[in-house]
Order: sequence, then structure tokens, then C-alpha cells
Amino acid sequence: MKNTRTLFTYLTFSCIAGVLIIVVIGTASSHLPPLSFEEKAGIVGVFVLCCGLGISFTFCPNWLRRQFPKSQSEETNTPPQKKQSFQGHHPSCATFQNHTIQWKEKTGCAGCLGLFIGLCDSIVFMILYLTTDFQIAKMMALLLVLLGLFILILVYIETLYQSRYARVHVVMNSLLPLSFFIITIAVAGGTGNVVYGLFTILFCFLWLDTRIQLSKWHHSLLCTQCSESCKMFTVSA
Repeated sequence: MKNTRTLFTYLTFSCIAGVLIIVVIGTASSHLPPLSFEEKAGIVGVFVLCCGLGISFTFCPNWLRRQFPKSQSEETNTPPQKKQSFQGHHPSCATFQNHTIQWKEKTGCAGCLGLFIGLCDSIVFMILYLTTDFQIAKMMALLLVLLGLFILILVYIETLYQSRYARVHVVMNSLLPLSFFIITIAVAGGTGNVVYGLFTILFCFLWLDTRIQLSKWHHSLLCTQCSESCKMFTVSA
């Protein structure tokens, strides 16, 4: 299946990115000068801008895609939409009840809520990182990278978990941006190189997109197993 092959490709590149990060930290010199305030400000500025972009996607996931016209092939391959309402970015059927969360008679996406919380927290922590003289030794940087990657793996596993709980899903997704923050400052501080820090932010986009692909694959699997006829998420052959 196409979705499965795509997911496998994303997971493979995500693993390669994680290994590269560990190698970069492991081979970095222990006697490098710390980042200057200007270098830290550059990394923080880019990271905060990316967080702002991510926050906009939690409110409207497809706003950027709507800015570009669909190609004819995409329109041809798009399955016809069946009668099914959406709540919190998910179909309002029993299959996806655990993917949404209720708050003051409003329904929201549990995953997006978690990402929103985590992104806001990451912005605060990045500002604190910029305004404090926080130095990261090589060994500490390596431990922080391993911690960030461990959190990333836990988030991936929870995304695929069948019998999930909405509140747990919120908490786990809030940890995802925090793992990006931890890995980014660990690489930047552990190597003393602003370029490595910026490349790590690019890897964060890969890891985030991998989490999105895991969610899509999980949605397709649930939709395929569901007895309803709407099939809002279909598995590509």
C-alpha cells in the first residue's frame, strides 16, 4: 500500500536524522567556545517563527495547502466525500471519539490541542534559554539529545496506539515540541555551532511530518476496520 510505503520512508529518514544528531554530538570537540548571544538569538528567532507557524496549523491544518491550486491528478485521485460531519478535525463517529476532547460544550482535536500547548511552552523555554547564561557541556548535550529522541519515540508509539485516551493524547503531543526544543538547544550548545542548530530545526520538521504520517496511517487503518460506509480516510493502493 502506498500509505505504508510512505510511512516507512518517513520513519527511515527520521531514524537516520536521529543517528546523525548523535554522531554530531559524539564527535564534537569538548573545548569549543559557547555560542554568542547573537548566535543564540538567531536560533531562537528561527525556532520561535517555526513554532508560530505550527500554532497556526493547529487551528487550521490545511490553510497553507489552500493557497495552492490542486493539480488535475490530485483532484482525480481524491475520493468522493460521503455524508459525515467533522468535529475537531475528525469525523463525528464513534471510531474517532477518543481523538477529540470536549471543553465547555466545544469539541477540539486532542492532538492539535497538545501541539498548541507544547509549542507555546517551547516558545517560553526558548526565550528563557536566550535570556539566561545556560551553558551545555558535551556530555549533558548527548544526554539531552537521547532524552529528546526517547520522547519522540514515545509520541510515535502513542500515536499508533489503538485504545488511546484523549487526555493522554493531549499530554503526549504537548511533549513533541518540547522534545524539539531539547534536541535543538543540546545540538547548538553541545557543538557551539549555529549551523548545526539550524539544521536540527530542519530535522524537527521531518520528525513532525513523520508524526503526521503516522496519524494519517492510523486514521486510514481505523477507517478501513470501521463498519460505517462513509470511509473518510481511505488507504491508497
